Amino acid sequence: MSDEKHYTPVRWGILGAARIAKEHVIPAMHASQYGYPKAIAARDQDRALKTAKDFDIPFVYDSYDALLSDSNIDAVYIPLPNHLHVEYALKAAEKGKHVLCEKPIALTAAQAEKLQDAALHVHIAEAFMPRHQPRWHYARDLAMRGALGEVRILQACLTFYMNNPTDFRRHPEYGGGALYDVGCYAVMASRYFFAAEPQRVMALMQGDGTEGVDNLTSVILDFGCGRHALFSVSTVLAAAQHLHLIGSQGSVDLPLPFIAPNDRPTTLAFDDASDLYACHPREIIFETIDQYLCEIDHFSRVVRGEEVPGFGIADAVANMRVVDALFVSARSGTWQACQPQSAG
Repeated sequence: MSDEKHYTPVRWGILGAARIAKEHVIPAMHASQYGYPKAIAARDQDRALKTAKDFDIPFVYDSYDALLSDSNIDAVYIPLPNHLHVEYALKAAEKGKHVLCEKPIALTAAQAEKLQDAALHVHIAEAFMPRHQPRWHYARDLAMRGALGEVRILQACLTFYMNNPTDFRRHPEYGGGALYDVGCYAVMASRYFFAAEPQRVMALMQGDGTEGVDNLTSVILDFGCGRHALFSVSTVLAAAQHLHLIGSQGSVDLPLPFIAPNDRPTTLAFDDASDLYACHPREIIFETIDQYLCEIDHFSRVVRGEEVPGFGIADAVANMRVVDALFVSARSGTWQACQPQSAG
């Protein structure tokens, strides 16, 4: 980093000892040359102390507010239960901290909009790590420059089996359920690859009748001009994921698109439709990366003014507008219109 010898790494604070923080984000912070984990706070002080010890985090606070009051913290990562995201993002912004918040950033678009004024003074972004994969960038570039012809179909799936009976994602008041937890990824991906907002949506939701949350949701997003995104998400099925783009002159398949491996290269299959009657995909290999590290590097560099923000609060609000419409559609059993907004 000889050309950046005066760069000051971002000092990160972590609000909560969530699994995603411990397994992915804190290790990424340690691996980053642009930031490092300086402090952590958790509801359970013992968990905070253990996490700090396990991951070599210098400071531990007995409350989220105490960490936010530390003037030596530049940015915070928020992996709290969904219903707490906006509350603590606002508190962090009031203390001058930049905010990287886990998805979904809020439970409704109206809640997310409360962060718009704060985002004028600090950087606030939703933590969609797949958008930092080079192969996502490559696939989107293929679509945008017409290599696939007119892209008309996006198909996606993201499922896993949630076997923890105490998980907050089982409770509606905490923002639980499949659409909030994993459906927001598929909504984001649809908007990202079409570079547009859906005009109307349709959703079919299934729950177990006891927890009050959806555990299987299937969706159609109508982007107009014959462009459709179709996806299913679930918290009660075997782990599976895929993403497929199909155009008039080609298609792209991304294996393991959302939860990508960080210990081996990833691939993309591109078929240029040269054979009208059969598929002959060409595999493109991308070097091994950690998408969480890419996310931390990017946000840290944004904080230091070294990079332009990729997606900010406007994108997060737009994503939640689609999620809102999907819940309405599921309740009504009908198509629901979406408010158009730029995908950023």
